[in-house]
Amino acid sequence: MATTTPNYGWPVPTSTDYVKDGATAIEALGDAIDATVFGLPSAGLTLINTTTFSAVASQSFNNVFSATYNNYYIQMAATGSTSAVDCIFRLRVAGSDNSSANYSRSSLFQSSTTVSGQSLTAQTSWIGILSLVSTERQYSDLTVFNPFATQYTAAIGNQIDVPNGSTSQSRRTYGTTVTTSYTGFTLIPNSGTMTGTVSVYGYKI
Repeated sequence: MATTTPNYGWPVPTSTDYVKDGATAIEALGDAIDATVFGLPSAGLTLINTTTFSAVASQSFNNVFSATYNNYYIQMAATGSTSAVDCIFRLRVAGSDNSSANYSRSSLFQSSTTVSGQSLTAQTSWIGILSLVSTERQYSDLTVFNPFATQYTAAIGNQIDVPNGSTSQSRRTYGTTVTTSYTGFTLIPNSGTMTGTVSVYGYKI
């Protein structure tokens, strides 16, 4: 009599099954494997959303975090209506931002031969996600860990600033002090407006 595998419950024959039933057993096993594999996300990064925006004072991204993926990779490229403007990041759920003092950040910043560090706690957002200038696009990426799970959401990001041909860079880690399940986020420039493109990818580890 056929039994099942311990993890996925696929039907497999036992040593006492009739040989004449082998073809039927193989078909049943193949169908079960196909159904399981078809429902799994593909390996690597899966694009969830790409949003392009123009001259906005804030941009929200709703329903980009879910139970499908544990972690997310976000690519950002944008300009600002004025120069030297910091862009902040707030997690959100049910169409509302978390603007409580639940955010923290640690950073290393390099400009020319100078390297400096900073640590911030009890913030109302993740600051320094992207630095905006009016002359050309600035670039940043962010990996967000467990935003949908009821765990402490964390992130790590890189930013490169290229105003007027010069280059500086920063490496930043982010944390939260609450275990809220989030479904999206909002980008907000500290002043003026921003124009750019943001892509969100999901992946499992």
